[in-house]
Amino acid sequence: MGVNFQANPISSISILCSIILMLTFFTTPSLSFNKGPYDLFKQFNFPKGILPRGATNYTFDNSTGNFTINLEKPCNYKIQSFEWRFKSTITGIITKDNITSFEGLQVKVVFWISITKLTNTEKGIVTFYAGNIPLIVPTILLKVSPLCL
Repeated sequence: MGVNFQANPISSISILCSIILMLTFFTTPSLSFNKGPYDLFKQFNFPKGILPRGATNYTFDNSTGNFTINLEKPCNYKIQSFEWRFKSTITGIITKDNITSFEGLQVKVVFWISITKLTNTEKGIVTFYAGNIPLIVPTILLKVSPLCL
């Protein structure tokens, strides 16, 4: 006269898998799809070649845009006729097509000057600002991350 509520093993496994998937989805940080700092830059419309090879890890705060990128070691390389120098830690605030409060990159014009801002106009150029001085670099030169010298 009673109802037999015998569990079906397949249904139990399906429910367990569904619960695990939902927990994973709802507890994963919002930017977990990023595979690294190169993907972070790409997400905000910057070419990955802005960063040299050797980025080991990074942090990113989705609510503020603050990021920190760590390189294996300080890095120098050349683009066009300019020599560029990255410190081992790079920080800034990134939004679509803009990076502000940028620290950790210098360019040698006559002497070393710090880059404080980057913009991407989507017209094939990225502008690096050393204070108010713009340095225009064609995006084509930034498609591949440079090797450190």
